[in-house]
Amino acid sequence: MSLIESLPARPLEPQELTSLNRADAFELVVAVEDDGPARSLLVATEGWVKAIAHEDDAGWSVVETVALDDETERIDGLQACEEAILSFRDDGNEE
Repeated sequence: MSLIESLPARPLEPQELTSLNRADAFELVVAVEDDGPARSLLVATEGWVKAIAHEDDAGWSVVETVALDDETERIDGLQACEEAILSFRDDGNEE
């Protein structure tokens, strides 16, 4: 099952984000939004960071993926993915 398929067909509640952070599959899962249900996520493993967004009509989708290696640290991947989410939302994909 892919990451997208494992998410519910709606934005995530705070307790669901906490559960994802406890999962062994991910090292970090954070919402881009400051409050309310999470419609935009940054998900990190040892090897990559993904920006994931929820739209009511399309569900969850991966907006950006940054591979982590000797030249790209996690913080750089998180920043790039956050910028991708903000750009995605600013391009008229806001719900």
